[in-house]
Amino acid sequence: MKFLFTYPELCSGCRQCAISCALNKFGECNPKKGAINVVRDEFEKFEMPVVCLQCEEPECVAACMKSAITRGDDGIIRIDKDKCIGCRMCVAACPFGAVFSFKGEMIKCDLCDGDPVCIKYCSTDALRYEEESEELLRRRKDVRSAVLKMA
Repeated sequence: MKFLFTYPELCSGCRQCAISCALNKFGECNPKKGAINVVRDEFEKFEMPVVCLQCEEPECVAACMKSAITRGDDGIIRIDKDKCIGCRMCVAACPFGAVFSFKGEMIKCDLCDGDPVCIKYCSTDALRYEEESEELLRRRKDVRSAVLKMA
């Protein structure tokens, strides 16, 4: 399976990824509606894209009382907007802060069904859609650790 990998050291903080995501999903150039969030650490002076890591054991799925969040046959975790009641339990459950709520609507990355738009607009190559290798698995775990430290 391919995953969306982040390379925080390359992120410029331009938020083109979030804008392209929101435009693709909602037809709006509003980065708050993107399923990717760029977190800024003022003290350490870096910015980092935060996106759903498509966890092996997703807390968001376990927390959803209406079974609105499921993993498809393709391995991608999605939110069924028709089943979702907007309780925000998935937002609270995600240890990586990768599920967002905007005006009562839950938003999370669904990898654009295998063709992520965000990577096409990332001018610094801070986002990449790649097959997982041993090195990328280690990198994904390192990114998880960094996100958990920031939380």
